[in-house]
Amino acid sequence: MFQLYKKRGFNELVSDTFDFFKIYGKNYFKNYFIINGGFLLILVVLLYFLMKIFFEGVFAGVNNTQADENFLLNNLNSNLSVIIVGGITILVLIIVISIINYTFPIAYLSLIESKKEITTKNLIAFIKSKIGKSIVFFLASLLTFIPLLFITFALLIALMFVIIGFPLMIIVLPAFVSWITLSYYDYIATENSFLTSLSNGYNLLKEKFWPIIGSTFIMFIIVQIVVGIVYFVPYIIGVASFFTNPEAMQGNSQQTLEALSFITIMMTIAMIVSILFNYMLQNLILINQGIIYYSSKEEKENNVINNDIDLIGTDSE
Repeated sequence: MFQLYKKRGFNELVSDTFDFFKIYGKNYFKNYFIINGGFLLILVVLLYFLMKIFFEGVFAGVNNTQADENFLLNNLNSNLSVIIVGGITILVLIIVISIINYTFPIAYLSLIESKKEITTKNLIAFIKSKIGKSIVFFLASLLTFIPLLFITFALLIALMFVIIGFPLMIIVLPAFVSWITLSYYDYIATENSFLTSLSNGYNLLKEKFWPIIGSTFIMFIIVQIVVGIVYFVPYIIGVASFFTNPEAMQGNSQQTLEALSFITIMMTIAMIVSILFNYMLQNLILINQGIIYYSSKEEKENNVINNDIDLIGTDSE
């Protein structure tokens, strides 16, 4: 059984994140895809068709000798209604998927904390009960986190011209991610107001700053490496196929169009698969933040004693 309330340093925050997935990974992702998989599938299909329209316009004028060079603009105009409806639908889907993505780990850890059965029904019930709070948090964040984020990163970009901005970015980016996520955990898992959760998230981050920054940065790097590999492998295959095709390089119309068509397919696959992997691997960061949240609460509340007593009682049954 996984122990949520436990005092952890940097090593434990990292290792316990992977231990969690060793214990619950199969059940966790099964329920994740049952709940979020349908929305992700619709998002992927819509992205594919919109990207297909875009790339058709980009490559429509290749080897075309006609005077009209506005192929992309004409293609977009002819599909304007499809693009607008598709774009709005994608925006709504991204909001829905993001709410589920950020709330699902909280729901899962809350069921573990309350020792309730971890079923799809219980997870959906928890997420549904928190939709209102999730929307409030998102809207409130637009007035708090987002402006502060823009100001901070504008200063960091300016400081990059004197080198110091680079190490500061490595510290500030994980700090922002952790502050926002810990605040969201507190807001969803409790009955606290937004401002109270904002303050609690900041205090939790401040109390064990370096272990939290370190573990968050490690998870962030892992996600970026995996997503980067997933994106660049098909992209490189597509580009390599063009440059290793002598007939396409010489401007042969048919061969060039076929090569560009293949590149388009590989670029589309790369982008769509990387988006899917990004959503899926966000769970690694979010579960890590959940472990940080419960560990930080343990530093204050010493729940481990009660938790150990419960575990002894469970073992004796």
